[in-house]
Amino acid sequence: MAEIQEAIARVDQQRMDPTLGVKERGLLELSALALRDAERLAIARLQEKVYKDMELVTARLNQLSKRIRSRVTRMNKAPKALDVIESVIKEVVKILVAVGRW
Repeated sequence: MAEIQEAIARVDQQRMDPTLGVKERGLLELSALALRDAERLAIARLQEKVYKDMELVTARLNQLSKRIRSRVTRMNKAPKALDVIESVIKEVVKILVAVGRW
């Protein structure tokens, strides 16, 4: 990409030479057009590559997100079970206290 841009700059500089003939100037114009087309093509290819890379990263992030949600769900099961056990123990204690008062 940098090489194409350097070549465009050189051709543009050469095109400004007032001593050039019509034929030489025309060839330099065609060269400049061809180089600019090559630059556009290179940019388009880079954009496609970046887009594909972004798709891969997005897919990986989605997989990671699913794994995290799955683990959070599993991690939440233990506290829920502990809450149920705590409630049962509190009820048993209430019953034992009530029986002790008789």
